[in-house]
Amino acid sequence: MSDSGKQHVYSFDTSALIDGMERFYPIDNFPALWEKFDELIASGRLVVSEEAWSEATKKDAPLKDWCTEESAERARCVYLTDAAVGTVVGAISAAYPQWVQQGGKNQADPFVIAVAEVVGGMVISGERDGGPANPKIPYVCAQRGTPHGRVIDVIKLEKYRFA
Repeated sequence: MSDSGKQHVYSFDTSALIDGMERFYPIDNFPALWEKFDELIASGRLVVSEEAWSEATKKDAPLKDWCTEESAERARCVYLTDAAVGTVVGAISAAYPQWVQQGGKNQADPFVIAVAEVVGGMVISGERDGGPANPKIPYVCAQRGTPHGRVIDVIKLEKYRFA
């Protein structure tokens, strides 16, 4: 992942938000990071597919509280499913039909990738690996030539420094 001074756009998967908020960078311990994410949202550089947003706001948890905090207006990061996204999702679903049928737990994943492709961005997820028999976001991104990273990669690409 080289940084050529480019302003990156990030399509966050629910797993990246959960990793960030609940596993690695809790807001109580890393408030400045979450302020930086709010800045990315305000500038239109952090987007969340409509489907991933629905997952993130479904159950009571710290992530839902963060997403739905009214004064922060974080819902503006939601990228609505349009025809362009739908076309890419259709292609992904046709290429990996078993992926979205894995008990419904991966329903948002093709949309996260599609949004990244439509906006010319990078997918950010908490997932690792995958393969033809068990597709996961990193594997499908690699097959499609779509950049993929994790929350730590956003921190590095944006050159965030916290003292």
